[in-house]
Amino acid sequence: MIGLHPKRRNRLLLWTVLFLLIGGMLWAARHVLFPYILALVIAYLLLPVVNWLDHHMPVRLHTWRLARPLAILLTYLLLFVLIVGIMAFFVPLIVDQIKVLIERWPDLTRQVEAWGTRGWGLYTDVIESIESISPRWRDTIESSLEDLASDLLTAVQNGLIATIRTVSSTVSFLIGLIVIPFWLFYILHDESQVKKGIVQALPEQLRADVQCMASLIDDVLSAYIRGQLLLCLFVGTLATLSLLIIGVPFALILGVIAGVFEVLPYVGPILGAIPAILVALLSNPASAIWVAVAFIAIQQVENLLLVPRIAGQSVKLHPALVMVVLVIGNQLAGFWGMLVAVPITAIIRDVFKYLYLRMLDEPLAPEEAMARIRSGQEVPLGV
Repeated sequence: MIGLHPKRRNRLLLWTVLFLLIGGMLWAARHVLFPYILALVIAYLLLPVVNWLDHHMPVRLHTWRLARPLAILLTYLLLFVLIVGIMAFFVPLIVDQIKVLIERWPDLTRQVEAWGTRGWGLYTDVIESIESISPRWRDTIESSLEDLASDLLTAVQNGLIATIRTVSSTVSFLIGLIVIPFWLFYILHDESQVKKGIVQALPEQLRADVQCMASLIDDVLSAYIRGQLLLCLFVGTLATLSLLIIGVPFALILGVIAGVFEVLPYVGPILGAIPAILVALLSNPASAIWVAVAFIAIQQVENLLLVPRIAGQSVKLHPALVMVVLVIGNQLAGFWGMLVAVPITAIIRDVFKYLYLRMLDEPLAPEEAMARIRSGQEVPLGV
C-alpha cells in the first residue's frame, strides 16, 4: 500500500477488514447455511419467471406497486402446482416400486450371496489347482481380500455415523427450510435493489467491468442449467421407457437415477447405467445385454444430437478438458465439486478473456470486450 493516499489506504483497510469479518462469520456458520444457499439457487432459477410475469402485469398494478409481489406469489403457485402434480403422478409409482424392491430384497441378497459363494469357490479351486503357487503368495492374496472386506465394512460404518450426525444436527437445517419461502420472497422482490446497492458500493471505475463480468457469468450459468435440465429429462425419460420395454423391474426408479446422474457430463451416463444393468443382471441376466445396448444407444443419440446443441452451446469446453475438470472437482469437493466444476471452468475462461481484453495495450471498452466474447471470436492471448 506504499504510495497510496492515506484516505484511500484507510478505505482499502476498511473493506479488507469487512470482507475478512464476513468471510469468517460465513465459514463459522457454514453448517447451517445450506438452506440459504439452496434458496439463492432457487431464486436464480425462478428469477426469469418472476421477471417475465412482472413485465406482463397490468400497468395499474405497477402503479400500486403490487406487480412484483403478485408475480412472486404466482410463481410460488406455479411451482407448488408443478411439485404437487409430479408427486401425485410419480411418487405413488415410485413408492409402489420401492415396496416391491423391499419385498424382493431378501431374494436379491440371497442371489448376490450365491454369486459370491460361487465366485469364492472358483477362486479356491483356481488357487488349489495351481501347485506352483507358494504359501506366502496365497497368504498375501487372502490377506488382501480380507483387508478389502474390512475397508468396505469401515466405509459402511463411517457412512452410517455420518448419517446419524447429520440427522442429529438437522434442527437448524429444518428451521432454515421453514424460513426459505419468506427469505426467498424478499430476495426475489428486492433483486434489483440488491444489485444496485452492490454496484454503487464499488468504485466508479470498476462498476462497468463488474456488471459485464456478472453478465458473462449469468450467460454461462443460465445456459448450462437449462441445458443440463433438458438432458436430464431426455435421458431419464428414454431410460425409463427402454427399461419398461425390456421388462426390467423398478424401471421408474432406475430411470430417475439415470436422469439424475446426467448432471455429471460424460461420466454421468455411465454411472446412471450401472444400477439398471445390475438390476437386470439379478432379475434376468439375458436382459442385461439389452439394457447395456439401450443405454449405449441413448448416449449416442444424446452425444450426436443434443449435447452439441445444448451443452456445447453453454460451456464450449473440449470433452478431454471436461473429464480432467471433473476429476479435479471430485478431488476438491466430492460430488458437489463434480457438479459445479464444468460451469466454474467456463466462467473462469470467459472472465479471464474479458480481463485480458481490458488489459491490452489498447484495451477494448467493457461493452466491446463482452460482445467479442459472446460472439465467440478468438482472443489472441500473449504476454
